[in-house]
Amino acid sequence: MQEIKKLNIAPTVGLLGLLKNMSYNEWYALAEFVDNAVQSYFKHKKQLKRINPDYKLKIKINLLPNEIEIRDNAAGINSERYQAAFETGRPPPDRTGLSEFGVGMKIAACWFADKWSVHTTAIGENFYRLVEFDIKKIQEKQISELDVTTHRAPQDQGYTIIRLNKLNHKPRGQAVARIKEELSSMYRHLINKGEIEILVDNKKISYELPEIRKSGYYKDWLDGIIKSPKSYKWKKNFEFDFLHKPVSGFVAIRKKGSTKQNGFSLFRRGRLIVNSYKPTEIFGQSNDRRQQVIFGEIHLDDMAVAFSKNDFIWSENEKSKFVSILKKNIEFIDDEEEKSLINQARHWSEDLERDDIRKKSKKEMSQVAKFIEKGLQQTISTKIQTKPITEKHTLAEESDTLKLSVPFEGKNWKISVNYEYDSNADYVYEIEIKDKENKDLKIFINLKHPFIERFFSENISGISILISYFSITEIFVWQTDGVREASLVRQRFNNMCRNLPPRT
Repeated sequence: MQEIKKLNIAPTVGLLGLLKNMSYNEWYALAEFVDNAVQSYFKHKKQLKRINPDYKLKIKINLLPNEIEIRDNAAGINSERYQAAFETGRPPPDRTGLSEFGVGMKIAACWFADKWSVHTTAIGENFYRLVEFDIKKIQEKQISELDVTTHRAPQDQGYTIIRLNKLNHKPRGQAVARIKEELSSMYRHLINKGEIEILVDNKKISYELPEIRKSGYYKDWLDGIIKSPKSYKWKKNFEFDFLHKPVSGFVAIRKKGSTKQNGFSLFRRGRLIVNSYKPTEIFGQSNDRRQQVIFGEIHLDDMAVAFSKNDFIWSENEKSKFVSILKKNIEFIDDEEEKSLINQARHWSEDLERDDIRKKSKKEMSQVAKFIEKGLQQTISTKIQTKPITEKHTLAEESDTLKLSVPFEGKNWKISVNYEYDSNADYVYEIEIKDKENKDLKIFINLKHPFIERFFSENISGISILISYFSITEIFVWQTDGVREASLVRQRFNNMCRNLPPRT
């Protein structure tokens, strides 16, 4: 084992401070750490299994208020690769896996945080190494070498722990749910094969494909010639070559449409690169029903990708040719080319879909009744003191603000929607306006309130729009209709939502 006491960062120091300004997002940044762990696992799989026959790669991501921690039990960073692992743009010797550019960990860490550390021990070595990057300090003092702390560690234990502090980007609220959703989709094949486990905030993430539609062909029903048309499973596997490179995958129609569904997911080497690919030649325009029901996977293992691994590198002309070939290969599910999957997705409808909504609403009636009952039991009917609409709201310690300017009836309204994160506060929402003639409205929505976390964690935009409409209505009732106690409805609502029955 090579002894390492200093880490030379001279080739990298000029870039480190610029990386936090990249156009990036939380899930693609976290995926860089996952990629490194997965690559380490595949490279040393036999050795890891020899040490522990029950071994499974586990990657744990903890999103703390002021720190992000990523742990894995892969093979670690050994002394031979240690220096190169921290040089931006120095690729690994083997570029056939998920780690191929030599930039991922550095970009992701610097994008997330101004201070970060890597604590690792490699299998076959009996030392762990810890190095810390303080980007501002490195830049200000033009530091070209960092101290590497070493200490004894078990020889057959491999792990890497990355801690990100002084965060430039803090995942919270809806972003956390999005991270879980995107990572589960990104690594769906490895997760579903049982190769790896990814835990976010101690919860294992998983992925399920949408249920595929089984039904007759729409033209058989429209023509009325066949009384009981044959039912088809609307899925087709495909393989073809593009630019002398193999392409494979499947296309299908969802049993139930969704406006949020991703269309095609584009993979490379088993890892998702593009998560929502909907060329208009196949999916139509945004209001087309095909947008809601066609989905599938396309595997482009030999296609080049951007170093950020969030898109493929191809020209507009190449994209156009690819879509043309793709459409030709997915159009028909039968050899006679009579049953068009694309036309089926566009034209098929059935009354049963409406019945499903009714069935779901009936199923949830008992829960609705329970919460109405509990809400009444836990509120009060005695008269409460009116809270002035002009009363100043105390902003929570953690918040995000959306500001917009809206012209209305010749006047310019300034509206700010403030997302607050305060689990100790007892209000769902509050509003603030200076006086009766004012058009500067502030709306405060507490996303940590149990009512919102319980019922709207997956639809923050929906509850935000509804509460914003409630707030604007309250101001109109006060300013235009002259109702002095318009805020009573909001106070009553907050009071009713204050205590919720426990989950059952």
